[in-house]
Amino acid sequence: MKEPIERYKPAEKLDLKEIKNEFPKVFEQVHCPSCSETVVADNLNLQNSVAKCSTCNVIFSISEQIKNVSASGEMKQEVFRPEGIELFYYKDDLDITIQQHIQGLDVWGLVLFPVIALFSISIYFLGEQSISPFIPIAFSIAAFYFIHRAYNYTNNKTYIDVNNNYLSIKSRPKHFKKDKTYNADEIDQLYIKYAVDGSGYFSIYLIINSIDGQKHKKLITVNTLSKAKYLEQEIEKYLNIENRKVPEANV
Repeated sequence: MKEPIERYKPAEKLDLKEIKNEFPKVFEQVHCPSCSETVVADNLNLQNSVAKCSTCNVIFSISEQIKNVSASGEMKQEVFRPEGIELFYYKDDLDITIQQHIQGLDVWGLVLFPVIALFSISIYFLGEQSISPFIPIAFSIAAFYFIHRAYNYTNNKTYIDVNNNYLSIKSRPKHFKKDKTYNADEIDQLYIKYAVDGSGYFSIYLIINSIDGQKHKKLITVNTLSKAKYLEQEIEKYLNIENRKVPEANV
């Protein structure tokens, strides 16, 4: 008796998006708006953004052409996914998981409270109990609290969920941070600033269009510039937001 022939279902091909190699245009030919003749380089005044046609002697502005060349010359380099960030696409959702780092407040607490605790303990014992015992106890508890938080940061994560309707962010465990949700169609732009807590970290902000005007909301703070640029890049790409310069951005 012959063994049954195994039949394998052919693998289904996935329709991949067409890859387009688009290279920036880094040159611009200037044509006279009056006679359409090409204007030679010697007749271009780049400093004052004007040109003179040698054929019909018309003088005209070339500010728009100069702007186009300057803008196309700014090639935005793609940022690759850094360690500590995971991306997952499911149906119409973009799920981002970010490994949390020690926050600015925790850094200061981790530095100050152990030092103050040791100092107050020394005063209590060497100063023959000249201060209340509750002072070194309180600072010791605070120092232990921040050390414990720093130790557990390896298990702390922040989750950003983006789809066509909203962008939500939540941290687990919360550490007194509220879950936040923003309407996707109200997000106008993302930009990066140095963190205001002096930690040397980087904060990502959202510009939200509202009835009362544009509002700037801090989305998340990360410990490296590559993480900040990658998150900005991927969220803007998913929401089809064209990246532009923002006056408040300082990175």
